[in-house]
Amino acid sequence: MKKEFLDYTEALELKELGFDEPCLAFWDGKNTDAFYFNNIRDASGDYTPFQKHDRLKWFGAPLYQQAFRWFREKYELEGITQQAEDFAWYKWKISQYNEDGKKYVADWYEYETYEEAELECIKKLIQIVKEKQL
Repeated sequence: MKKEFLDYTEALELKELGFDEPCLAFWDGKNTDAFYFNNIRDASGDYTPFQKHDRLKWFGAPLYQQAFRWFREKYELEGITQQAEDFAWYKWKISQYNEDGKKYVADWYEYETYEEAELECIKKLIQIVKEKQL
């Protein structure tokens, strides 16, 4: 199940970019191997997702789909991972809305596995946002 969540490095970089969404799991900021699932329940017994401010040294471990949604909603960057036309490779592309409202393709790449392409797409999204903030 841990593979559904961003790795420590990418989750930390998202936190540094301002990601503060509730997460189902979290990382211990003092130990890159310490990954925990959130089991906090409120008084009614309902599940309460972990948030960054609950413990300052800890930070959320977003699901890949959650990270992609955050980039799409906050920065209008849409990352897509898919199988290549020849089915031997996987690729990702990043689109962004320009002033006319039209999308343009930022990048295409090919990888041996879907998971590798998905991770590299997240890394590129992080890089694009960091460059915009300079």
